[in-house]
This record gives sequence, structure tokens and C-alpha cells, in this order.
Amino acid sequence: MQIIGFILLGFIIWYGFKDRSDAVISAFDAHAMVMVLVGSCSAVLVSSSHTTVWRTLLCLRELVPGLALFGRTTRAMEAEREQLSALWRDGKRSQAVDLAGNSRFPAVKQMLELILNRATDASSSKTFTELRHEEISRWQPAIHNWEMLAKLGPAFGMVGTITGMIQLFRNMSSENLNIGAAMSLALLATLYGVAFGAGVAGPIGTYLNGLLDDRLGLLERCEKSVNEIVSRGER
Repeated sequence: MQIIGFILLGFIIWYGFKDRSDAVISAFDAHAMVMVLVGSCSAVLVSSSHTTVWRTLLCLRELVPGLALFGRTTRAMEAEREQLSALWRDGKRSQAVDLAGNSRFPAVKQMLELILNRATDASSSKTFTELRHEEISRWQPAIHNWEMLAKLGPAFGMVGTITGMIQLFRNMSSENLNIGAAMSLALLATLYGVAFGAGVAGPIGTYLNGLLDDRLGLLERCEKSVNEIVSRGER
């Protein structure tokens, strides 16, 4: 990933100084768009592993209705937690065991194991702390990439602006008075960078952080449910 990222960074520098024939400034400039998007993505590739890059891309499905898996999984885990707690409190132990045994969620299985072993608060805290750390280590790097993209967008917009201004001054000092393309790159690169960072990557990072907070909150509620059930059984 790092090699690909460095290659793309070199490409962006070369592409920024590439001569263009269009002389009209319009609302859309593919040259400026490439500078911002490819430049930002190249920096992410330099700082990420293959797995992190893949998970960063997978985060996009959370924005698509019907494909959002992370939030749906959290809600399913919450439903099983509530059902397990209710069954155990109502004395339906065999049904609770069957529910946890058939569950596809490690947190629910851990709940049953801790309850059956009458785990102490310290043991329960250790187990769910490990589960929370697993979730953080799995998804936080990908979420961090989106937060980094929110900062990189404006930065690479400035790269486009600088290269555009250099082209502008170069064209003004020669017989080639085609300054429209250079002005377009200089102005629109900054606009695209700010729009991408503040309007796309930033909100995505905030949304994904909210999903991760929901998952961590669920694991905390699982821990509290175990402690309540165990303490009630000891009375």
C-alpha cells in the first residue's frame, strides 16, 4: 500500500503541472477533482495497511440503506442482550442458554458464560474490556482514515491551487496567454478540497464514530446486565 501511495503522490505532482488546452473556467474541473481525490487517497494509502484500506472502503456501505451492516448488527446484538436478560430474570434458564448457544455474537455468548460461572465484577469488566478493545482495534483505524481525509482534502486543494498559480505565472511570462485553465485549477482545487473535507469525509467520519460509540455502549450494557443478574442470583 505504501508503494502505491508514493507512486500516486508522485503522479499528483506531475499531473498538477501538466499542460491543459481548455481555457474556460467552469463549475466542474476534472483536473482539480483528480488533484484533490487522488492526492487525499494516496496519503491514506501511505499510512495504512491492506486491511485498514479495505475496511475504510467497506465503511461506505454504512451510508447505503439496505447495506448498512455495522449498525444493523449492533441492533441485533442489543435485541439478543435484552432477550437473554429477560429470559434469565423470568427463570427461563434453558431458553436463555439456547438463545446464547445459537447466537452468532461473541458478546452474547460471553454473557452466558459469565452468568453461569457467577463471575465477579472484575472478571466481567476484564472480559468486556477485551471485547471493546477488539472493536476499537478493528474499526478505529478505518474511521481515523475518514477523519484524516477530512483534513487532507483542503490540504491537497491547496496543492492544486499552488500548481495552478505556478502555471498561471508561467503562462503570463510566455506568449501562451491561456490562463483560464491555470485559474480554474487554482480556484476550483481549493473549493473541491474544502467541499470534500467538510462536506463528505468529515460527516462520514462523524457518522462512523457514532456507530462505533453505539457498539461500545452496547458492550457496556452487556457488562452491566451480567453484573446485575449475578448479583441478583447471590441474594
